[in-house]
Amino acid sequence: MENVKKMADRMPAAIPLPEEFLALFEWMETNDFLMPSGAYVGDHLGLLGTNDDVQSECVTAILFRIATPAQAREFGEGWFGDVVPGIEHRLVPFARTGGDGSYAAFWLDDEGYRQIVHLGSEGLVCLLGRTPLDFLRLLAIGYQEISGDCLGFPDEPPAEACGNSAYRAWLADRYGITIPERAREILGDFPNEEVEISDDPFWQWVRKTQDERDRA
Repeated sequence: MENVKKMADRMPAAIPLPEEFLALFEWMETNDFLMPSGAYVGDHLGLLGTNDDVQSECVTAILFRIATPAQAREFGEGWFGDVVPGIEHRLVPFARTGGDGSYAAFWLDDEGYRQIVHLGSEGLVCLLGRTPLDFLRLLAIGYQEISGDCLGFPDEPPAEACGNSAYRAWLADRYGITIPERAREILGDFPNEEVEISDDPFWQWVRKTQDERDRA
């Protein structure tokens, strides 16, 4: 499992790769649901099906690749400048969630807990469930993109559901879980790009940290 080890080894000690993600990465590699990265030579992108499945919209379009520490630092500084020392140990992008340049990432919160979060290209930031398994269940619903119809219309089932058939079967078999029909059932209330106040802890941390950046 060369790609699995490569990805897991990039995680900082304080945020080890969750067991559920190790299992997912092993499943993708076993089934050869990988494609070479055009931007990062030598890396592969994990998929929920074959590349043809992605192109024909038979699976949710998400590209898994854990950033290297240097890449995570560059990503974090793009959002927060240099106000968070060692940002690469607290925020690690692990998947491109849409064609708009949005990402899912692991975030180490102020209490030292690992969270899974969304950083949208248009400013939508929020938790993506409370547990790694929540996130995997969210993917299985069948939205075309997490950063698109999933977060844009969480109270609606996917308008044109992607089958995700192989992924759904693996997830149900391994974890014995049910898959909801709508994103809201997993995400609950979360902030959109225009809110001025939110209970979402990642939204609060982003706003606080960006305010510090802007005052620096």
